[in-house]
Amino acid sequence: MNVDSRIVPLCGVKNFRDMAGYRARDGRYMRPGRIFRSGHLSDMTENCGTEMFARDIETVIDFRSPREKDRHPVRWPNSWIPDYHPVPIGGNAAAWVKELYDRLSDSDFPAKELHEQFIKAFETIPIENAEGLREFFNTLIDDHKGNAVLFHCTAGKDRTGIAGALLMKALDIPDEQIMEDFLLTNRAVNLDTATEEIAQWISKKAGRIIKPTDVVPLAGVEASFLHAAYASIEKHYGSLQNYFAEALGLDDDRLENLRDIYLA
Repeated sequence: MNVDSRIVPLCGVKNFRDMAGYRARDGRYMRPGRIFRSGHLSDMTENCGTEMFARDIETVIDFRSPREKDRHPVRWPNSWIPDYHPVPIGGNAAAWVKELYDRLSDSDFPAKELHEQFIKAFETIPIENAEGLREFFNTLIDDHKGNAVLFHCTAGKDRTGIAGALLMKALDIPDEQIMEDFLLTNRAVNLDTATEEIAQWISKKAGRIIKPTDVVPLAGVEASFLHAAYASIEKHYGSLQNYFAEALGLDDDRLENLRDIYLA
């Protein structure tokens, strides 16, 4: 499957993608039209809802915090009202970024600090939010109705990126394909354009020139982010297999159930 064909342009939803066609080590592949990932759904149009309905997306897993949902409440179009699962997964990057905007009037843009904060978030999320990630997998396995599933956060790149990578790990997809899917965010959001727009906005707010390269973590992702998550799991649990079993409740039987559902 062509990489770019996984990116689905959808009015009102950013970073919407079909996680289809990635091939597991046993030769099976991720079923087309069964698992989708995206940014938040608060700006959906009626036509967007019609497309969701047509794609048979029955289950939605929302990783956003209550505060994020207050700012951008879920709005279901009349044509599509899915089975909704709020599974809040925290991360310390979002709160720090808010503080960043308040500091811009009297300090330089802290590009290095910003990058380090996202590394810290990726290290933290799999460990401190294991309960939410366990619920994510429980929903995929136990609440499966034969329809498609969509999981998302606000931008569809950090919490969603970690969950997507762990899902592909659980499906025994090789690492190079997992990283391919993780970095696909940068194409889906058109990273060059997005960073240019963010840099211009922050430059206006700060009263000084901010380079687009400095704001990459706000718009896209880097391979080092996902590597940080893996390293943190290894540090705390000794191996990914231990993490699956101890933190997420994914023993061999549960993993095989997951693979039977989402691999063809």
